[in-house]
Amino acid sequence: MQHCDITIVGAGSAGLTLALLLAPLGLQIRLLEKGPQPQPGAADFSRVSALNLASQRLLAGLGVWSGIAAEAAPYQQMEVWQADSFGRLGFSAAEQQLPALGWICDNQSIRQQLYQQLSQHSNVQCLFGSGISRISQGDQNVALQLESGDLLLSSLLVAADGANSFIRESLQLPLTHWDYQHHALVATLASTEPHQATARQVFWPDGPLALLPLPDSRQVSIVWSVPPERAQTLQALPAEAFAKAVTAASQSVLGPLQLVSERQRIPLRMRYANQWVQGRVVLVADAAHSIHPLAGQGMNLGLMDVAALAELISEQREQQGAIDCPRLLARYQRWRKSEAQSLILAMETFKRGFAGGALLPKVLRSIGMSLLDKQSKLKQPMMALALGNSGDLPKAARPAQPGSDAALG
Repeated sequence: MQHCDITIVGAGSAGLTLALLLAPLGLQIRLLEKGPQPQPGAADFSRVSALNLASQRLLAGLGVWSGIAAEAAPYQQMEVWQADSFGRLGFSAAEQQLPALGWICDNQSIRQQLYQQLSQHSNVQCLFGSGISRISQGDQNVALQLESGDLLLSSLLVAADGANSFIRESLQLPLTHWDYQHHALVATLASTEPHQATARQVFWPDGPLALLPLPDSRQVSIVWSVPPERAQTLQALPAEAFAKAVTAASQSVLGPLQLVSERQRIPLRMRYANQWVQGRVVLVADAAHSIHPLAGQGMNLGLMDVAALAELISEQREQQGAIDCPRLLARYQRWRKSEAQSLILAMETFKRGFAGGALLPKVLRSIGMSLLDKQSKLKQPMMALALGNSGDLPKAARPAQPGSDAALG
């Protein structure tokens, strides 16, 4: 029987970041992961995330950003348009006096850098290949029974174990969810024309296609959201036919494309836990919420969750209070539920606003986009959301001072 202060279940980017944030507090921390530990290796960009300025500031403060940025692709522009219409929106780093609007990062590279840094802390024990068979709570601790038979006790348990969280399901925490009736096709394609460090998204009546710039100036990662039947058909196409379909859907904005990776097909569902705290257990990141990938905010939202929780635990330690204090956990739940609700609503409004191909709504959308594109002040709220400069940010993710982001690379 082993006891520690905090057990974090899940060694994805959120779980590793939380462990790294908490490590300097002197707590005994255990990190559990059913999969293998991150291994050094070159980024293959099979799964990517768009990190915004808030996430960049957080990761820079942890000392891992330089390693992540070395393999990431910064983008200086974003273009959003409606297919077969004249509506178009553009955003640029130059108009915001920033070197970049965000970075397209390889998910495994993020994990590798976080794990490498975390390995330097002797008070953090990482247990990989460790599945959980049972969870129970008592007055003094929460207990995890591992598949190996080991019993682990801790004062606080953090579930960072993803959208299909074992912890959340074991505790039967209520969940609001719906199926978007879309699957995302994810792949890497080579382009004829350079992407010019521009993130692009084109909206079709049956779903959006995003083209995300990679470090190679003639490679992009795509996220194509379409109904399940069409996604299955597209995945089964020969490579050349699939590349032609993506070229057509992107309206040849980068010229003819060529498939250079395997295709992944991912069902898209919205999940939102109605209860993020039960006793000594707290949910973070995808275990608490998952949203449509159309604005690329999923990982950013999860990183802000763990930064907020770490901030509250740090404050509690400074006041020599208990880290499992119900009031602390209630504060976290109120704070982050509110932020998640706001982003889910914004994404749902945005998604539904572009749904359907009827002529009149399409014309009205295009007029609205054209007007908005010409009004820089009206675009600011959208820019603040994309940059990670809106909402109630944790201290570790806030700008140090006005204009401080201008020096970021």
